Amino acid sequence: MAKNILSISSHVVHGYVGNRATVFPLQYYGWDVDAVNTTNFSNHPGYGTFEGKPSTAELVGDIFQGLKDILDLHDNYDMILTGYTPGDQVLEVIYEQVLSIFKSDKDNDSDSLTSSKKKPIWIVDPVLGDNGRLYVSEKVIPVYKKIFSSGYVGLTSPNQFEFEILSDTKISDWNSVKQGLENFYKLYRVPNVVISSVIVEDKMYSVGYSRPNPEDKATVFYFPIDQISCNFNGCGDLFTALLANSFYENGCKLNPVALGEVVVKLNLILQHSYEQEQQVTGQDIIKVVKDIRIISSRHYLLQDKTHDPLIAKVAYL
Repeated sequence: MAKNILSISSHVVHGYVGNRATVFPLQYYGWDVDAVNTTNFSNHPGYGTFEGKPSTAELVGDIFQGLKDILDLHDNYDMILTGYTPGDQVLEVIYEQVLSIFKSDKDNDSDSLTSSKKKPIWIVDPVLGDNGRLYVSEKVIPVYKKIFSSGYVGLTSPNQFEFEILSDTKISDWNSVKQGLENFYKLYRVPNVVISSVIVEDKMYSVGYSRPNPEDKATVFYFPIDQISCNFNGCGDLFTALLANSFYENGCKLNPVALGEVVVKLNLILQHSYEQEQQVTGQDIIKVVKDIRIISSRHYLLQDKTHDPLIAKVAYL
């Protein structure tokens, strides 16, 4: 059966960030991917220079209208994935257009998370920044908060910096991680949250939170990550693409197996990319990998990692 996803993120001609890091892995998993590009750049800013322009709110709105002219978006897409959006005006248009897809179901007034009818699953990667600094306009923050409060987001995948901003919680230990997740749920009622990476006691972890229904007790679990001392551009975009597929294939349920497979595969791809960069540059120590080697590591995508030893290392809060 066909799987259809609408991926809304940045576009670069060269490199692997945004939709360039999202579309190919999802296609390799068997998804038909429609991509809405929020930028059209020559390359990502990590190169130090780039050309091109961000998409305007009018252009993004026109693209959505064009899709609506030929498709029933409510029935066509199994998932909607929202990634990098540089400005609040474009993000506002995305918010309005995606909400109109959910609200097109005239026969059901309940929200998408409780409706028995088919709805797209909305996965939101709130791309704000990393390592303590924003790399989008701060004006997008209240728009993201509005998106999360809409009742239509099924899964989100912020990094630690983004999660701290959105949950208004500073993470310093496991108690603050759990408190932050509880705060996030109280604020937005998003049933599935993955903090892609978080540092606790000088070690890196990936954390999952699942609470499908308000009356359910939340399940909170985490895995250690074999940290590579290097910065990888596009890592978060690739993580969210892998997570979207794993979540869907797991019946839209977040559990240790679904997240664990993602952590394992991402680490293999990053390690491969690091080693390739070593060979190209002739250097033993690499500080930045500007382009993840997604194509040459594609064989990792289809490998079954459900029994990987990492998954047995899961711990619960």
